[in-house]
Parts: sequence; C-alpha cells; structure tokens
Amino acid sequence: MESIFNVDIAAAGLLIMLAVAIGGLAFAYIADEEAKGRRIDWLEEPLATIGESSEVQETRLRKAA
Repeated sequence: MESIFNVDIAAAGLLIMLAVAIGGLAFAYIADEEAKGRRIDWLEEPLATIGESSEVQETRLRKAA
C-alpha cells in the first residue's frame, strides 16, 4: 500500500514555509522601524556612491601581424 505522505516533499515544503516566515518577520521588523520614524541605513545605501570613481586606464589595441 502506497503512502500518501512523502517525506521528501514534506521536508521541502517545511523549508519553503520556514523561509517565507523568516522573510515575513524581516519585512515586519523593517516596517515597524520605519513606522517609528527610524531609518535602516543599509537599505538605502547605493551600491556605488557618488564621488567615488575608479581610475579608468586607456589601452591601445595593436593589430596582430
């Protein structure tokens, strides 16, 4: 007799539900902090800040013989 309950599918579903719950808690924490007027700095920091530039070196390509 085959079992309706599959352990692999149940474990995968449990992990997905756990990830969704942790994400919901993180979003709730962020929303609560924003409602209190506090800002979370790492959410608003751009990847590349203005004023910082890496030096671009110009290279000349030569034709192969």
